[in-house]
Amino acid sequence: MRGLFVVFEGVDGAGKSSQLARLAARVEGAGREVVRLVEPTHGPIGGEIRRRAREGPPLSAREELDLFLADRRQNVAGNVLPALARGAVVLQDRYYFSTAAYQAARPELGLSPADVVGLHDGWAPRPDLVLLLDLPVARGLERVARRGPGDAFEEVGRQEAVRRTLLDLAGGDARFAVVDAGLGEEAVAEQVWARVAPLLAAAEGP
Repeated sequence: MRGLFVVFEGVDGAGKSSQLARLAARVEGAGREVVRLVEPTHGPIGGEIRRRAREGPPLSAREELDLFLADRRQNVAGNVLPALARGAVVLQDRYYFSTAAYQAARPELGLSPADVVGLHDGWAPRPDLVLLLDLPVARGLERVARRGPGDAFEEVGRQEAVRRTLLDLAGGDARFAVVDAGLGEEAVAEQVWARVAPLLAAAEGP
């Protein structure tokens, strides 16, 4: 069986984590090994990104980008590529599309979304499918607020820019599937499964 790489993207509060968990259970029920990942990771570099976003002092745009790239390199080498090589289904919450969107929302960096995506050429594997759970920012932040104090990534203007960029990326990339995350959780899960099931069948091989 061929490995499969599926990425969930969307603004904060779009339901990525819960939908990834639902999909993981369904894929495992179909008899496939599932590897669940998230970026930033829970390793040392990812932990530093989370801490600085939550507690400060703020990272400069360049520092933030460099930390995300370093965290991703470790994740790709240590987790993504080995899992795909043994035929596992990798389900990941955020990938370089988020980095492109969030960095484009910091104009002081001076890089476009395409520039940031291009920094991953040659070493970051392309996903088989990117599930963009699309939700208005206000609704997403309402959900986030119910979870407790937020962080530096959850500022409204930045989230609006992130949503626009992710939709722009989706419009020019056939790997993207845009899912209305404002529907009920069950309905969203069915839309997700409708896009993943054909890829699973194709990955079974002859």
